[in-house]
Amino acid sequence: MRQLVFSFLLGTLFLWSCEDDKNNLQEAENQVKNYSTADYPDLVEFTQSSSSEEGLVYEVLPGPAALNPEMNPTPFSDNIYETSGSYSFEVSDVNAEDSQSSEDAVNSVNIQFTGNDGTQYRIDEIRVIHKSEGAGHHTFFGGVGLNKVMHGSTGIGESLMPRMLSYITLWGLTDLKNAATGEVVASDRIIHIMSTTNVRDENLELVDGVDVDKSDHNFRNVQTHIILPPKDTQDNPSPVPGTAHGFLHMMFEDVVLEGGQRDWKLAYEVLPGPAVLNPEMNPTPFSNRVAVAAGSYELKVSDETADDTESSEDEVELFNLTFKRQNGQIFTADNVDVIHKAEGTGDHTFFGGVGIDKLMHGDTGIGNMLIPKMTSYITVWGIADLKNGNGEIIAEDRFVHIMTGSRVRDENLELVKGSTEDLSDYSVDKMETHIIFPPFDTEENASPVPNTGHGFLHIMFEEVSLSSL
Repeated sequence: MRQLVFSFLLGTLFLWSCEDDKNNLQEAENQVKNYSTADYPDLVEFTQSSSSEEGLVYEVLPGPAALNPEMNPTPFSDNIYETSGSYSFEVSDVNAEDSQSSEDAVNSVNIQFTGNDGTQYRIDEIRVIHKSEGAGHHTFFGGVGLNKVMHGSTGIGESLMPRMLSYITLWGLTDLKNAATGEVVASDRIIHIMSTTNVRDENLELVDGVDVDKSDHNFRNVQTHIILPPKDTQDNPSPVPGTAHGFLHMMFEDVVLEGGQRDWKLAYEVLPGPAVLNPEMNPTPFSNRVAVAAGSYELKVSDETADDTESSEDEVELFNLTFKRQNGQIFTADNVDVIHKAEGTGDHTFFGGVGIDKLMHGDTGIGNMLIPKMTSYITVWGIADLKNGNGEIIAEDRFVHIMTGSRVRDENLELVKGSTEDLSDYSVDKMETHIIFPPFDTEENASPVPNTGHGFLHIMFEEVSLSSL
């Protein structure tokens, strides 16, 4: 009898325990997920560069310098010849400063190139230059540099090239070979290689940015320049033997950068370009043109009021944003004042300022029709001060829209084309966050965001987390 009573009590306790677990689970499921975050603080440092099958190959021929036509002939002209070639190399950037004991190196070099006269060249080794600090006209960053702004008026590199961002830059010595015979046609020649932002326009003319970087940071259009200049290591004139005009300037388009310490697609910036869902609208913040970046954010919201009203209690309880462009420029924001507008005002509802689990964009009439239809697990409309890396306000009281939602970009970061149909990805590990400072004010009047370079910021984070807090 005692055993029967004990078994009954044990079973009852077990049922109570299961019921408690079920209630706790149900309570957890019912909790509003109001906290979103991502943390990719370090700039990606690419160490491998190679040509692509799609990218065209050019030789820059002698001509007037595009940035200073009085200098003629130079290797920095708009005289371009389409040719063929391929390349690949890998770098090791160990030392940030110049030193004869620098350990910077370049490996796995394979450069093939056909000159305009039909000569086929080959380079299969580069000996990185390790010079003393302060020697020469400018730093070599130990021989190899990653994510360096150079040329133009920077004092680093040739001033006849526009200011640009070099994802990889290096200086070395090489032996130029005839690819057909293997014969060395020029030994111990200076070679300078850069994988950079795109410095030529649609007509292959150099952009004119000397003091301001006007190059194209679209990561789909990275260029690589391989230059054997007509000078020696002491900057004395010295034509490169075996070449048709005393130098070689090879240029590869749409190259591939790899070897970064993380997936570069986790944090990026959407650049001005044609709207994917309506290409006739150009430029817009809703293009497929993207720039690699780094950053982190935290967002915690309180959704107390379902509909718009000036007395809404919706608020952003926590917001911290740090966003870093690959050129080192930093943007920050540390507070968002939620917009509490009267019901029926504006183009669409703001759900009291904060919305949870809202279908929007596309043809919903809520949000922007240039963004595909999607579900925003958190959506916020507010006002924020945009600051620089020193905490100084560079754009005051700016309209900002934040969304953590289903993914509307594919694996190649191209927008899905779902306006009437929701084609976004609802995978738990594919959530993304948009932080948009648009080029208009709260009344939708045109108002470019100062100090951003193109009048707006559209910041993206992939594989973000969403939870209750």
